Amino acid sequence: MKKNKRYAPGVSYEKVLAKFMQDPAFKREYAALEPEFQIIRQIIELRIKRKMTQTELARRIGTAQPNVARLESQKRIKNLDYLQRIANALDADVQVRIVPRAASGARNRRGVKKV
Repeated sequence: MKKNKRYAPGVSYEKVLAKFMQDPAFKREYAALEPEFQIIRQIIELRIKRKMTQTELARRIGTAQPNVARLESQKRIKNLDYLQRIANALDADVQVRIVPRAASGARNRRGVKKV
């Protein structure tokens, strides 16, 4: 069983990420999540621009503040319905696009090409 490596207190996120990005498999999976990361960043930026707290956003979408904090910190979106509720609370629209890939090939559900 592989033990989780612990980093000394004060080691920056960027330094740890740079270390993990040396692993090609990790780098592929991280890149596959980038569109979701972008959406979460947009939510955070718009919430701040609207001068809205996590608590206020949570109240407007009918959930608890820890759920908004978890969304913002874990960078995961539950589903499109949840995203639409957030957009409505922020007086924004959701625009989802499906864009054809330049090259075809066998890919997993995250869009990462299987090797």
